[in-house]
Amino acid sequence: MFRLTPIVALAIAFTITPAHAQRYPSRTIEIVVAYGPGGSTDQVARPIAQRLQEKLGQSVVVLNKPGGSGSIGAMSAARASPDGYTLYVGYTGEVAIVPQISKNAKYSIDDFEPVAITGIVPLALIVSKNMRASTLPEFIAEVRGAPGKFNFGGGTGSPPHVMGAWFHHLNNLTVNHIPYRGGAQAVGDVIGGHIDMFYGGLAAARAAIASGAVKALAVTGDARSSTLPDVPTYKEAGIKDGELSSWTVMFAPKGTPADVVALLRQETIAATADPKIRDVFAALGVEPSATQDVRAFLAQEREKYGRVLRELAIKME
Repeated sequence: MFRLTPIVALAIAFTITPAHAQRYPSRTIEIVVAYGPGGSTDQVARPIAQRLQEKLGQSVVVLNKPGGSGSIGAMSAARASPDGYTLYVGYTGEVAIVPQISKNAKYSIDDFEPVAITGIVPLALIVSKNMRASTLPEFIAEVRGAPGKFNFGGGTGSPPHVMGAWFHHLNNLTVNHIPYRGGAQAVGDVIGGHIDMFYGGLAAARAAIASGAVKALAVTGDARSSTLPDVPTYKEAGIKDGELSSWTVMFAPKGTPADVVALLRQETIAATADPKIRDVFAALGVEPSATQDVRAFLAQEREKYGRVLRELAIKME
């Protein structure tokens, strides 16, 4: 009926295109987890994915990409298109530790846009019932009195490994490290008396503690875990320094649009505050974060772990 001049057509195109581009999300969102199904990080990611799906009106699926102590999943997420359709729930190990000790980890925290802290995962020191100690001071005395007799488990470069090595270093304890592929196996071997101790996340250790199959001597954190109210913190047990934290954080690839990150941050924080999800997390031993200043939190954690790793000279080939 009428003909548009080139200038008018161009003006209309510029009017339409931004509105179309801002319609997020318009397709399935994928959340990468760098470990297998059923692990603690996976169990944190799935309730959040369900909540995001309900609030954003698009499918949100969890993709498990295990291997390389978490580095395979982390690298795949870092290299994904920064469009908001690939997210990543990262754990302390592959986020703050592995890039500092492995030459094969071709990524760092700087390759991501931090979205939100999804949970703090206290680490519990559990020991075999074969050990005499029932308190942390008794444990230190027993281990110190028998250098090299005892061993502890944990994946190389994992928070349980680093926490254990650091605690032993600070307290002049000689304990042998036994590498493990996962926390569940290490907990099982503490129960069976095959290893003496494990500084494990509560998601892996909670059931064994609750059943009395192992002894829990202390947990990390400023306050006792709501899951294990009878287990003292390291600070309560008289250890004032040397504690390392464990956590999960939601990320997007670096370069993801700021408005998309802001929306994801808003909805992820809302998800972690949802009473139903809080109950799920509590059952896992995952505590809410006291802060959502995620950049400052990650900078502090990277620096703290870096200092510890350098002093311990831990490397991963």
